[in-house]
Amino acid sequence: MILDWDTLLQDCVDFTQRLIQTPSMPFEEAQLAELVAAELQKLKFDQVWIDGMGNVNGRIRGTDPSLGALVLNTHLDHVDPGEPSLWSVPPYSGTIVGDRIVGRGACDIKGPLAVQVYSMAALLRAGLQPRRDVVFSGVVQEEIGGAGAKHWAETLDYDVDLVVLGEPSDNKIALGHRGIAQMWVRFNGRSVHASVPEKGVNPNYALAKFLQDLTTAKSELSAHELLGPTTISPTIIEVDTKSTNVTPAWTRVCLDFRTASESHNSLRAFVQRVAGDQPIVLEDGLCSNPTPYPSSDETIYGFYTPPTDEKVQSAQALIGAGMGHEAELSSYQFATDGRHFVPYNLTMIGYGPSLESQAHVVDEYIAIPKMVESLRGHVELIQNY
Repeated sequence: MILDWDTLLQDCVDFTQRLIQTPSMPFEEAQLAELVAAELQKLKFDQVWIDGMGNVNGRIRGTDPSLGALVLNTHLDHVDPGEPSLWSVPPYSGTIVGDRIVGRGACDIKGPLAVQVYSMAALLRAGLQPRRDVVFSGVVQEEIGGAGAKHWAETLDYDVDLVVLGEPSDNKIALGHRGIAQMWVRFNGRSVHASVPEKGVNPNYALAKFLQDLTTAKSELSAHELLGPTTISPTIIEVDTKSTNVTPAWTRVCLDFRTASESHNSLRAFVQRVAGDQPIVLEDGLCSNPTPYPSSDETIYGFYTPPTDEKVQSAQALIGAGMGHEAELSSYQFATDGRHFVPYNLTMIGYGPSLESQAHVVDEYIAIPKMVESLRGHVELIQNY
């Protein structure tokens, strides 16, 4: 392939910066979708469209329409940057510091998004056509549950052979991840004026004991031999009042579980065991409205594609050839939209140029040398898969 790699990289870096400079929190992705669609049109993709959910898509047609498509999937949204003063550069600046692009979403997932788009553009610039259709799919609301990915899978009207998730994998091939469950645990009390606490029941004490007991009990949770141990993280704590001179009528904590070996019922039993005699109310933390916590004995998991799968082996060989070294196999610690594609029997791998440890952190970055390596791996995969 005759290709100006330096120009391709510079254009990819520039696109990454423009993506970062366009904030796209969940439910606010429309402006970014329009930016991506305009870029795909400028690059002369064969087909560009934004669906009814707000997902942006672009297609390059292959030479053999009978083959299932290769889909490059990323998402458009990002998490809140938090307090800007904690950042060394403005979080939406996309500033280049040394060999890194810094900004909210640089790692998760605007840098990988740009790599996917420009690896497809590489074939167009070289005047080459892939064997099969290659489709870029940028979906909305991944950070809050995956409504965009669900819509894409539900309305899919073309055959798919392989989905490549652009989530951060350090240019390794991620074969799966644990599933996610979130549980609100509520402790009820009796609210009174803070000057007479003895006349009420302050639920904050019950919550404090529960969290303390949780630190030792979490070691009881099981592990998956390939995807890792079950973890639990208390995240948000809420009370019913905003008045500082009133004790709460209730307090609750959201527990974030990641597992490939537990079920909703086993997690429920675990939490109730930790709570002991303290009465609790459990609700589903993945629902925006109050919803009872699910009851199911099915194991919670994300996705898993065995390393023996022929598609994995083919992708691994091509990506490795493009990068110039073996593509290692790995797994994700966090959850991805891939879990929503499992019911549709889609085969998935993860392959992205950023570090998982950079997702959602202050001074989030993506390393430009990793983007170069990933562009080469993607181009080889797209051209020959």
